[in-house]
Amino acid sequence: MARIVGGAAGPHSPVVYKLPWEESGDYVAEMEKVRGALKEIGRRIGESNVDTILVFGADHVQSFWFGCFPQMMLFTGEEADYSIGGNKIMRLKNNRELAEELLFGLIEEEFDVGFSQEIDFFDHPFTVPLYWILQGADNRDIKVIPFQLNTNVHPRVKLQRCYKLGQSVRRIIENSRRNDKVFIIGTGGLSHYPGTPYYGNVDEEADMFIVEKLREGRVRELTDLGYDWLDATGNHELGSWIAAAGAVDVKSTEVMTYWKAWNNGYCVVWFNV
Repeated sequence: MARIVGGAAGPHSPVVYKLPWEESGDYVAEMEKVRGALKEIGRRIGESNVDTILVFGADHVQSFWFGCFPQMMLFTGEEADYSIGGNKIMRLKNNRELAEELLFGLIEEEFDVGFSQEIDFFDHPFTVPLYWILQGADNRDIKVIPFQLNTNVHPRVKLQRCYKLGQSVRRIIENSRRNDKVFIIGTGGLSHYPGTPYYGNVDEEADMFIVEKLREGRVRELTDLGYDWLDATGNHELGSWIAAAGAVDVKSTEVMTYWKAWNNGYCVVWFNV
């Protein structure tokens, strides 16, 4: 049967891919730690012979617009372009058969998930972490299932729902007759305030609150957090992490790196299962 072999979470800021401005040597060194942690995830994935990565990420009104903005969307096409700021970085194959199995299974579990067989591109919430993770995995022929979760545009998916979604994903995969070895990734965060007057602030205290709950495997306690708190602390993208944690049934978390930069709390974690 198919099985989930592990999970992780990390940032997806475009500057993790490439700095668009000059920064101090200390800044560059810290950013390299973030990239290094993502590549280490890839190395571990390679050692586990993972053939499929499922990525939970939140669109930033780039792949979708207000003509149709899904709360949850599962990609069921053959392959897709992955871009940053509209610039194509790579094209990756999807595990279409497993994606379709997840789609039908989630409908049965009362998650009314949208789907897309064709999409112009997936942007930085998916591209940035995958760019470094796949490098760490020596660019093995790993298929990617993108799963869009709306945590950016009102009304948004609640954290409790994200966690239950992850649990359902796990059940469906474990009940599959396929032989896939699946790795789960949640992307985004931590504290940052893009597109607001507060950009440049980072709530490190809130980040540490989240990190410690994850470290101790107390994920369910985070699901009671509402968007008033998440928005106030810049942690509106936590839903993708919670969905990933629910999917792997995390017991504890290894914090691979945390860095309070001037614009973002950059954190990479490995979920122990």
